[in-house]
Amino acid sequence: MTPPPPPTGFLPVANWRYWDVIVVFFSGAIGSVFVAAGVVASGADPLDPLPFSLIFGAQVAFSLTMAWFLSRSRGSGSLAADVGLIVKPSDWWGVFAGMGLQVVIAIMTAPIIVWFWPDGPPTQGVAGVAESSETLVEQLAVLAVVAVGAPIIEEIIFRGMLLSILSRALSKWPAILISAAIFSAVHLLDPDARAVIPGLFLLGIVLGWVARRRGDLSLAIAMHSGINLLAAVTLLYGDSILNWAETQLEELEAVIHLLG
Repeated sequence: MTPPPPPTGFLPVANWRYWDVIVVFFSGAIGSVFVAAGVVASGADPLDPLPFSLIFGAQVAFSLTMAWFLSRSRGSGSLAADVGLIVKPSDWWGVFAGMGLQVVIAIMTAPIIVWFWPDGPPTQGVAGVAESSETLVEQLAVLAVVAVGAPIIEEIIFRGMLLSILSRALSKWPAILISAAIFSAVHLLDPDARAVIPGLFLLGIVLGWVARRRGDLSLAIAMHSGINLLAAVTLLYGDSILNWAETQLEELEAVIHLLG
């Protein structure tokens, strides 16, 4: 059977298969299980910030290594050519665009969340880990895996590989929508993530469109990083920022009162 032609303008080098996506995804999961077993054997709690960051970092490393290994037979052996793993300094603004996108998506999905969870949505596991981070080292470790590691490997799997496969068989928007649906559905491996599924679906659509338009993952990774960074900073420092803002407001009111 003759393979379909590569998608015009979007990662035409590697001939990825659906099985490759599954292998890369679960190789990371298996790697993290082995590291988690070592963490538990050492007597540490895998949900403490530093052990969690180590486990998540191992997941990223195992998936990234497997993607590179498979690219040697599926494409050129270069992740830049085969999955679009390119980071352009000129796309730095994508971090701030991602933060803005996070706010817009939160506003759009807020009615759905309030409707289904009037008492508040369930808390994701990673949110609990972030909130328990106390030292600067713990906070930086969580920020590194959430805002750097996760965006890179998720973009490789769902945009660099899956979207590339779908783009060979389908037209632009069906490929983007299906990849976005799978991207959001995979997060249900954490049952407490069900409240963010609509937002993740919208995020997947935007990032898929960006990746297709650019022909690589540089801007998509930057935007994904900004989204995760804003969420992590809110969890880590949200209360401190709110208290600081309230203090500044009280001082401003006092000054206005004196001037009045």
